[in-house]
Amino acid sequence: MNFETEKHSLITTICSQKNCNMSRLYNFGLYVHDKRKAVVVFAVASLLFSVGLLSQGEQFIDGNAPPPTTDSGRALGLIDEQLTVSAANTVTYILSHQEMTWQEEEFQIAVESFVSDIREMNLDIVSISTIYDDPTNQQVIATHSSLDGKKTAVYVSLAGSEADLTDEIPSLKQLDSETLEVIITGSLIIGNDFDIAMKNDTIRAEVVGLPLSLIILLFVFGTFTAAILPLLIALLMIALATGISYWMSDWWFFGLTEYSVSMISLIGIAVSIDYSLFMISRFREEIAKGQSTESAIATMMDTAGRAVMYSGATVAVGLCSLFYFDATHMPSMGLGAFLAVAAAMLYSFTVLPALLSYLGPKINSLPVPIPGANRKTEFWKKLSIKVMDKPLRWLIPALVVLLLAASPFLRVEMSAGGIEALPPDMESRIGFEILEEEFPAYTASSIPIVIVFATDDVPLSVEYSERVSPYCQNIAEIEGVISVTHPICNTELFEQEFTEWPIETQDVWLASVSENILRMSVPIQYRSGSDESERIVRDMMKISDEEDFEALIGGWSAFEVELKDHLVERIPAVLAFVLGLTVLLVFFQVRSILVPVKAIMMNILSVSASFGIIVLVFQDGLLTGVLNYSAQPIDLTVPPLVFGIAFGLSMDYEVLMLSRIHEAWEKTGDNTQAVAEGLQASGSLITGAAAIMVAVFFGFVLADVLIIKSIGFALMVAVIVDATIVRAIVVPSTMRLLGKANWWAPSWMK
Repeated sequence: MNFETEKHSLITTICSQKNCNMSRLYNFGLYVHDKRKAVVVFAVASLLFSVGLLSQGEQFIDGNAPPPTTDSGRALGLIDEQLTVSAANTVTYILSHQEMTWQEEEFQIAVESFVSDIREMNLDIVSISTIYDDPTNQQVIATHSSLDGKKTAVYVSLAGSEADLTDEIPSLKQLDSETLEVIITGSLIIGNDFDIAMKNDTIRAEVVGLPLSLIILLFVFGTFTAAILPLLIALLMIALATGISYWMSDWWFFGLTEYSVSMISLIGIAVSIDYSLFMISRFREEIAKGQSTESAIATMMDTAGRAVMYSGATVAVGLCSLFYFDATHMPSMGLGAFLAVAAAMLYSFTVLPALLSYLGPKINSLPVPIPGANRKTEFWKKLSIKVMDKPLRWLIPALVVLLLAASPFLRVEMSAGGIEALPPDMESRIGFEILEEEFPAYTASSIPIVIVFATDDVPLSVEYSERVSPYCQNIAEIEGVISVTHPICNTELFEQEFTEWPIETQDVWLASVSENILRMSVPIQYRSGSDESERIVRDMMKISDEEDFEALIGGWSAFEVELKDHLVERIPAVLAFVLGLTVLLVFFQVRSILVPVKAIMMNILSVSASFGIIVLVFQDGLLTGVLNYSAQPIDLTVPPLVFGIAFGLSMDYEVLMLSRIHEAWEKTGDNTQAVAEGLQASGSLITGAAAIMVAVFFGFVLADVLIIKSIGFALMVAVIVDATIVRAIVVPSTMRLLGKANWWAPSWMK
């Protein structure tokens, strides 16, 4: 035994005699043991509190529309608040027949009968537009008829906000025709389908993830008593975090969306079960050594509890980075995940040790007859020793594999998403694509412009029209703009009384002008989200910035432009924040300079590999037939979301593993032995924890909404890569190459 080993052994013996491990967490474990009855009462009270919050309902904003923190989102909000009709409450019916065309009398009778059924509904209908309104007008025909004439579109505009019309959507979908096939789409239906899909995705993920997690826990622990506790903590977490998100949805300044609830299930279930897994395992380990229940609780809190505390902090750092992207819906997602992690840590540090203090050695009761359950092997120790024997021979191929997996991200294509995020077999998407592909005039989209009045503006005046009409002309001259036809652009109209205007023009004015805003719809030649529409939007923004009145460019293309600029501006700061703070957190845990830096590099490799694989899967369409989606560019928000979440989760494992390695290093002073013992002590647990996360994320891979599907898939890949290649090969090989330098730090920093 060398001098360093003797020194570490001596320190360990002295600390054991003097109770050096009586830390605050150790004492907190003793306190929870003494107050376990009060803690259980707290758990019941918190559950009742959560149910009370959930019963109040939620006020989530539309997660499929531009957020209110952007100009495009503000424009949409002003339209919804102040104008009777907006693009958010339209319904489109596509009526078709395999043989007849719209010119035939029987077809027309069937359409008119269908329209009569719409008018009989208890709805505030603003307008219904059919091809028979002006069947000789070529523009009307191109808008309402497919190229072969066997399909016709009926456009219905409804008064009221989207929230007001939600209850009427089922009856709108039930309308049918005896003669014609009916497909329903339109922005109101598409938005509702997104909302329903999001809720179903969350439920499906929980139905899939929780049972799979229970099976894995039974295999890890071998007893039903130990396996059921993490699920109990997860259920308490879901109730509290979801209840708080419901309560906050009514007042949170950036607006919460249904995505926040998805993040609670996506992240919360995984971390709450994993935290419980590590703490219960350490408790059972101490009980097996012959410690009393009280002492086992205190030791568990001082060891596994400390690792969980640092782990939760590193996850929180990654999630906090999402709040900086305030021109997106990522803050809503980040808040949901943050609430989940906070609730998971709260119950893991209070309710879990209280329940364990009641159970004591009975934690091993109710064994399950699963072959191989709770089996103790030295697999991870033997593997780490084998890797450390020839570290470069293992490290170089592992790095090559990780870099090859990451390489497809170099050719990534990105967009702000759209209806393609829905499954290709969903009716509203099918109808939308029929309109785009088969209706000649529907290929053109429109960009809404909202002019906000100042307090002294008189919009119904010659003077105001003279101010705005040059703006209209400048917009109309942009290449790709079809026309700008709003009455405000025609100054001659204002030289006569409003009542003398043509009736159609009066209707347009009344429908598009309120006391505070004016909305003009500018048709363009290109599809929303295309490069050409982005160019038009940027030209519109440039022209608007030069005016002496406030003009907001709305629509999805405008949001995509704002989103791209926002991400380019803020991603560097987010990277610096996450990497820098994570290095500090790991340093405070292990008091080393190189280990935190190495941990950061390992995590970057695993996250980069997941980025490359999602390009292969979702952009190149590797699994379209299996996962029911369409190959398309990656959503712009997915990479920063996955980085913020996956980086934290990868550090989660790194921290838990390093805690055992550091613990072994302090006892032995031998770097190679510490790595082997640390990996052996944490190996089976991390494997189980990773399997649980994969099970939870797999539930989201089955989601209908593509952004949730892609995030779940990317996180699943990141965890698999981190728990196999990185942990089994890269960590031990690099630790062996660095030797005792792993644990070096200046004395003043220690």
